[in-house]
Order: sequence, then structure tokens, then C-alpha cells
Amino acid sequence: MTRPVAAAPRDRLTDGTVPGLQVLATEDVEQQTHGGLTVRLRKERLLVDERIAIVRKRLVGVAGPRVVLVHGFAQNRYSWHLSRRSLSAWLAGEGFDVLNLELPGHGNSRSPAGSASFADYVRDVRRVADMLGEPAFWVGHSLGGAVVYAGATVAPMRGVVGIGALFQFAQANRALKLLCQFSGKVQGRDLLGALNVRTQLAGRLLAKLYSVSDIAGYAFPISGWAPGSMEEDLLRERLKLGFDWTSANVWFEMARWGATGRFEYADAWAATDVPVLVMAGDLDHLMLPDDARTAYERSGSGDRTWALFDDYGTGVHWGHLDLLLGRDAPAHTWPLLRDWMTAR
Repeated sequence: MTRPVAAAPRDRLTDGTVPGLQVLATEDVEQQTHGGLTVRLRKERLLVDERIAIVRKRLVGVAGPRVVLVHGFAQNRYSWHLSRRSLSAWLAGEGFDVLNLELPGHGNSRSPAGSASFADYVRDVRRVADMLGEPAFWVGHSLGGAVVYAGATVAPMRGVVGIGALFQFAQANRALKLLCQFSGKVQGRDLLGALNVRTQLAGRLLAKLYSVSDIAGYAFPISGWAPGSMEEDLLRERLKLGFDWTSANVWFEMARWGATGRFEYADAWAATDVPVLVMAGDLDHLMLPDDARTAYERSGSGDRTWALFDDYGTGVHWGHLDLLLGRDAPAHTWPLLRDWMTAR
């Protein structure tokens, strides 16, 4: 007697039943995860409400738990994916249904009328969460972590992960705090806030000056990675592809948080009971551990985890970008992220 084969579950993201959701392209691709290892995936380009761009990756025929990735300030989808090292592809290969979301005005996502604000980011998180139909894991890096923390206060989530994530901003870094205070005194902030700023040129310059910028990480108080944490070719690729347009208005909002020490979603976060994992790097100058840890300490969750990556525990130091795509990330930060989500 032949055993009946269970029908594949309905995929609400591709069956045409979700209002406002378009599938722009579908292809099967082979992508490198790390160390020369590859995985074959179904890749789809999604568009929500004709403006929110998402790249989806998953194993064909596998209906795994969904995880949404949210990049940081002035970045885009390449925060999670490079040609020879891809956290998004690796998670998909581990059985997760991965959605790499680009915030308004970044990558292939369009800005709302005028210049985007942090509230626009949070509204888009809520819109995508509603579209999914069931709670997903949400993982945010840098400012994307703040977006996810804030989004969890207004949308159901299966779990929240902040990696080098903003909550308390610039309180442990005096140079960054001074920059925030200076930004708060700039005349004509309302007018300047309407501008969209292109940071791609800065990324390309940093890529050309790799040897100088890498060494500067030892002493420069606002460096983006720990010295030697990324191979030169991959770091150049990350800097060239991953820096994007951003809203000056969002920077002024961040500067206000840094100058005042106040994140306006802090009280709502303290009243939100959602599983949370907060990960930080010991040499992350952009989000020092003392600042990153506040999201863990002030969480209202009964299920919360704090993870500090340092040379004592892993044998290497950790910065900001390398928490996601550094040479040692596949051995340390990636497995923790996978295991934490799998357990929930």
C-alpha cells in the first residue's frame, strides 16, 4: 500500500491572496554561505504596497519558521549577504524562511512622500508583520535593532534579536555623544531633515583606504569593525555595496537620542513581553556593550538572553559589521542566532 504524500502547506506570500503583495521575480540560485560551502535556494523578490522591497530565500519544499532581517542606518540588504559569505543564505540553508527587508529609501525600497522618519520604519515593520499572517523572528542590526525593538511594541513577533543594536545610543562613547550634541545645535534642522543623503561615496572611499581604515580601528572612536576581522576583498565588497541613501531626518532623531539619552520607545519596550536576544561585540565603537546591554536590562520579557562576544570567549575581538559577516562570525555569532531561534 502506498503511503499518501502530505501536500505542501499553502504559501500565503506567493499564492496571490495577500493584498498589496507582489512577487516580482523568482529564481533558483546557488549561493556561498562561508568557507566555500554552497546551498541551493529559491530566491524571490517581493514588493509590499509598491514600495517595501524584500528579498526572500528558502529551501525549496521546506516550510521553516520565518525570520525577517532589518539592516542599520544608511545600509541595505547587503548587511546580510556577500558573494562569499552570506548569513541570509546560511539561515535559509538551515531551514529558515528568510526575508531580507530594506527600510524606506534604502536599496530597492521607496521613501514615503518627503523624507523618511524613524516612525516610518516602525510603520513598515508593522505592515510587513501584518502581511506575514503569523509571528516571525525579527533580527535587527545597528539602527535596525532599534527598529525591531520599537516594532515589537506594536506588532506580534515570535522573538526579537538585536545585534550591535541601538537602544541607548552614544552614552558610552564620548566622541559619538559630542557629535550628537553638535547635530542637535545645527541651525535649520527641519529644512535639512527633508534631505536624503547618499553614503555610498563614503563606503567606496573607506574601501579604497582599507589599510588605513582597518588600522584606525585600534584607536579611532567611531570605527565600524574590529581590525583584521574581515578579509580585505569581502570588506571592500561590503563597503561598496552596503552603504546607501538615508534620511537626514533619521540622523537628527538618532542625535536627539544620543544627546538626551532617551529612546522614546523605552517605556513601551519595558512593557513588552517577547523573547529577546541581545548580542554585542567588545570593540564595537558604534554600539559599545554598555549601551547595547540596556535593551536587555530594560526589556519586559520573561525570556531574555545577553551575549557579549570578546577575545576571552572566542579568541578574537568583535566590532560592528563583523558581528554579521566577519571571518569568525560563522563559527560564533551565526550558530548562537540559529540555536536561539530554533529553541523557540
